[in-house]
Amino acid sequence: MPTEQLSSTPSDAPPPVPAWAEHLPRPKSKPALLTADEVASLIRTKTPGKDFVVVDVRKGDFEDHYIQSAINLPAQSFHQTLPTLRVILQKIPVVIFYCGSSNGRGPRCAAWYQDALDEAGVDRTESEAKVLEGGIKGWVKKFAQQEYRCNIL
Repeated sequence: MPTEQLSSTPSDAPPPVPAWAEHLPRPKSKPALLTADEVASLIRTKTPGKDFVVVDVRKGDFEDHYIQSAINLPAQSFHQTLPTLRVILQKIPVVIFYCGSSNGRGPRCAAWYQDALDEAGVDRTESEAKVLEGGIKGWVKKFAQQEYRCNIL
């Protein structure tokens, strides 16, 4: 698995397209990154489901760790359900996506979501896609023993 290069904006180079996404459209948007500290601040000070939502797009690798209040919407079925998801999620100002290291699935789903918002004419002040920098691996490294990480037993 490639090592995540941390930066304040997503890389200009698109991630390789996995087999499950080959038949799906290439995303156009490049959502901004949020650091683990920024996401933790939202969790501490805002209301999940109203002010923000965290979307974990992992499928089989969702089992070890997840972020408190995150919802699981696997990347492999995300685009197919996007018309309904957009209507539900567009009421939330900040929609944060992550996967294992936020190198592929997380940024791809965030971009698809932002593309759907843009195509529907939803202003970015109403709802905007973001990507958790470093994904769950960066999150666990940062908050290894703190309340922001949950283990699934």
